[in-house]
Amino acid sequence: MGSRVHEVLQKLYTDLRFCKSVSLDGLLEYYRQIWEKEWHENIRIVREELTPDEYLAMGKRCIVDYYHRYHPFDQNRTLGIEHGVQFSLDKDDKYVMKGFIDRLSRPKDKVIWIHDYKAKGYFPTQQELDEDRQLAYYQMAIQSLWPDTEEIELVWHYLIFDQEIHSRRTHEELETLREETIALIDEIESATDFPAKQSGLCNWCEHQPRCPLFKHLHETAALSRNDYMGDEGVKLAERLVDLQNQETKLKEELAQIKEALWAYAKKNGVEVVFTKEHKVRIKVYDNIRFPGRKDGGRSELEKVIRDGGKWEEASSLDVFALSKLLQKAHWDHDLITKIMKFGTPDLSLWIKAFPQNQRGGWAK
Repeated sequence: MGSRVHEVLQKLYTDLRFCKSVSLDGLLEYYRQIWEKEWHENIRIVREELTPDEYLAMGKRCIVDYYHRYHPFDQNRTLGIEHGVQFSLDKDDKYVMKGFIDRLSRPKDKVIWIHDYKAKGYFPTQQELDEDRQLAYYQMAIQSLWPDTEEIELVWHYLIFDQEIHSRRTHEELETLREETIALIDEIESATDFPAKQSGLCNWCEHQPRCPLFKHLHETAALSRNDYMGDEGVKLAERLVDLQNQETKLKEELAQIKEALWAYAKKNGVEVVFTKEHKVRIKVYDNIRFPGRKDGGRSELEKVIRDGGKWEEASSLDVFALSKLLQKAHWDHDLITKIMKFGTPDLSLWIKAFPQNQRGGWAK
């Protein structure tokens, strides 16, 4: 669907370049024709809840929305369509990049806009696009081709959402990207191990039968039920799931028992509860609770610790150990005061059972 919509927009701006009249009905008819021409039975729809006709309709809506938003298409002058570019990241031409820009336009003299059409169902944030590499590479190419250009604007058209988003890159940002890309290329070319990396693109990948992340799924898909249930991997995996479910239930019950023991100890004024063969030590100690990874104030807390040069000692900020670390570490008083502003007083409960004849565990 995305490819067909791109072809329609390519035809739109090609016809405009030759002063041809462009109607919405004509574009939609062209879209229908190329859809039927390019469609074949081997096209796999990953989202099983959708049909080819629904994808066809989605693409049609993208074209209609785009046409109504930009008609009569006189906002700027088109300089290139599917414009191929090639440039080097270094002076020795060791690191050469190549790409194709959906459309180049000129809104005014010495200003170029780089357009990219996206038919994705995901709408990104401004920050994500401000960190996007693809169009930043295109900007590098345009600057090398037209060095007298004074301004370059990066423009994304998210067609499904009928949205246009702009971004710019400074010279410093491009230099940083250039260095990072060269380092990444070196890392890739020197790599000898290629671990599988799962992402949302795996659903579209044709190499799943050979991939260690999906190989077993494809090997067992064609097995009969008896052979499937007899597969050693399947049996081991199902046993693991069963044990994990038991573990979850036991953890929940264990937490409930500990709370009940703590309530019993407070009510009866005891710190140890005895059975015939065991003793249970119950202790509560002061603690300070700091923001977790998803809590407000977390990023500010991390910044304070990093700026104080103690990030490594904080073990990547294990908030459960941080309060103990503050008590034991000889950190600067001002830094501790800043960190403590993020903490709230709390109590930690420690309960553990020991055999009657075991003397350990009392000094916790």
